[in-house]
Amino acid sequence: WWQQKKLIVPNFQRSYVWNQRQASEFVDSILRGLPVPSLFFYDDNGNYLVVDGQQRLTSLYKFIVEKHFNEKTFKLIGNVHEKWRNKSFDYLEQEEKDRLEDALLNATVMRQLLPDDGQSSMYLAFQRINTGGMSLKAQEIRMAVSYGPLAILLDKLSRNEVFEKWPFLRNDSQKKNGNYSTIQELILKFWVYFIKRNELTGSSSRSLLDNFFSDQKDFDKPRSKKNGVTYFAEEEFVFLFNCVLDELSLFSEEDFSPFSKPAQSYLEAIWVGLANRKIILNKPINKCTLIEFTNDWKNVLGEEKFSELFQARRTSSMTSVNERITAAIDYFSRDF
Repeated sequence: WWQQKKLIVPNFQRSYVWNQRQASEFVDSILRGLPVPSLFFYDDNGNYLVVDGQQRLTSLYKFIVEKHFNEKTFKLIGNVHEKWRNKSFDYLEQEEKDRLEDALLNATVMRQLLPDDGQSSMYLAFQRINTGGMSLKAQEIRMAVSYGPLAILLDKLSRNEVFEKWPFLRNDSQKKNGNYSTIQELILKFWVYFIKRNELTGSSSRSLLDNFFSDQKDFDKPRSKKNGVTYFAEEEFVFLFNCVLDELSLFSEEDFSPFSKPAQSYLEAIWVGLANRKIILNKPINKCTLIEFTNDWKNVLGEEKFSELFQARRTSSMTSVNERITAAIDYFSRDF
């Protein structure tokens, strides 16, 4: 299935992070006949997206098919049975090879049929699936459940070098593992908050992002259109992404730190406010005074109100999102 591309691990999913010892001990578990966790796939019209089990599947594939680990022969190491310690697949006994190749792994294949309200149940299901004790993050779930052209574009844009200016967007573990999910979510929030700037309603920003991503997964060519949904072309998303990227690149990480540390909600609001100024109001952006003007926002708005917008705990509530975006649009509409 993997070789036939029926099993898909999107390149924007978590990177393969197991070391040789971890991979070896998983192979050892199967050779011993020990129980191993189930795999979770999402059925996307006959293609199976690997949502949980990537590390396990990749380990098996490396050992049985590729036979290499980090460009060296994959030999079993660590706490493995002495019979096959330091052996590669080719040097196992035939009985052991057969046991490995014929092993049964439980797989749960999921696809939402009802209710017909997008993929809300799928998001909830994947939210509760754990990998090694670590829950999948919201954006990782979106990228799996709504895999398609929008997800591929989002992954590509998230690797833009401008985001390297702001190290706070990804922690050390994400950088080490090539995980861009936090930047993907930042870009998605910008698109959604800008496009829906006049209708930011609902119970939470997560639901809004989930539904938007699901609706727009195939851009303006969905398999079936829903009433009341406006579909956007890829070119429109790319245009929005690029419209004020040059201006945004002028900001340092310190400029996104209205308090003691950087605030992503502050970055999001500035991005939407600048885009609204340039696209909707057709007003120029003075790059020479932009940073100074932005830094003065706290003084103009007042410490207490500014703190409510960007330092309150419930920054993900739609009420908070709406207040932040409205305030940003208002502030960046002024002359400077």
